[in-house]
Amino acid sequence: MVELLVVVMRTTLLHRRRYGKRTWAMKRRLNGPRCEEQLDVRKVRQSGDVLGIPGIKQKGYEMRAWVYHGNEDLRIEDVPEPIPGPGEVRVRIAYNGICGSDLHEIFNGPMFTPLETAHPTTGHRGPVVLGHEASGIVDAVGSGDIDVEVGQRVAIEPVFRVPGDDANYNLDAAFYGLSLNGFLADCAVVPRGALHVLPDEVSLMDGALSEPIAVAWRAVERADLSVDDSVVVFGGGPIGIAAALSLRAKKINRIVIVEPAQRRRGVVRGMGFDTLDPTSADFRDNLASLAGSGVQACINAAGVAPVMAQAIDILAPGGKLMVVATHLEPVPIDLNQLLMAEKTILTSIGYRDDFPNVIEQQARGAFPTSSWVETVPFDALVETGLSRLRTGEAIKTLIEVNGG
Repeated sequence: MVELLVVVMRTTLLHRRRYGKRTWAMKRRLNGPRCEEQLDVRKVRQSGDVLGIPGIKQKGYEMRAWVYHGNEDLRIEDVPEPIPGPGEVRVRIAYNGICGSDLHEIFNGPMFTPLETAHPTTGHRGPVVLGHEASGIVDAVGSGDIDVEVGQRVAIEPVFRVPGDDANYNLDAAFYGLSLNGFLADCAVVPRGALHVLPDEVSLMDGALSEPIAVAWRAVERADLSVDDSVVVFGGGPIGIAAALSLRAKKINRIVIVEPAQRRRGVVRGMGFDTLDPTSADFRDNLASLAGSGVQACINAAGVAPVMAQAIDILAPGGKLMVVATHLEPVPIDLNQLLMAEKTILTSIGYRDDFPNVIEQQARGAFPTSSWVETVPFDALVETGLSRLRTGEAIKTLIEVNGG
């Protein structure tokens, strides 16, 4: 009996060291006063086949999570730690990136989060754990034929897969962190098919960037460019930078990035790219001088209305405009301007079978990140992470959930 008591006490102390005694959560109203509310924090018993051994049961403990409740209403809460079921894997989250879609959802939404009605694909309704750009370490696997092991480092592909709908994989898709609970939490459970094992050359920090890089990589792939083509990238944010690096990885070197923020222009110039300031008085002249008789392609990674007209203007006859940015408002387009020169507008959303190529390029060093990516502690998501992104002080922010 004494030995059993000692074991119970050690287990309890280990749990408290790991998670802390979390009986309060801060409700952070992003542009208003703070207030505290007491949560009903309880240990919740969950069961499941853990580590692939049927019949082994495990208690579910509380874990930290950033939960989106509506416009400018983001709270850090304690929620039950999930247990993987058949075909599922639990990942202890290392880093999670903050995406532009997260910012739109927090400050302009809800747009994609099913707070009031159930999502037609996922069935989720209500508040959502944010986060869809994540890396981590496998710490439990469910039953079934699962070819990953506890301790492996992985990047997560956050598309919610509909069985049998591979043809429309990324079209009208549902995403973890938007359409159902995501990865801004201590751990998450996902199907095995959502995981990509990271090689030794790719850090967990870079693994969290595989997702946004895959967005840019697919846009460049769909543009179908040649090594001699000239390209103008509008937007020096994460997707614009990743697009320019993707072009360079494909041996396309005639690249100019158009970006209004001085700091971002300095960063991309430091990476060896030419830049233009769209707010300067001589921007149109410089753009016209650059384009000459026209450029073969433009990539719109900016998401602001004037870019569409500017990009169409400088395209050569037969040129392509790839739109990879989301727009908050409708954008007018002169279709005759496209028609008379057979210019083409293409779009790209998400990714499809692009993670392996991206991770391979990351392992080769094609996507250096030291000058444009920063990390922020988990608890500082609002005060530091979101505020620096909104003011433009940060280009890309990774939230350090558990690190590694």
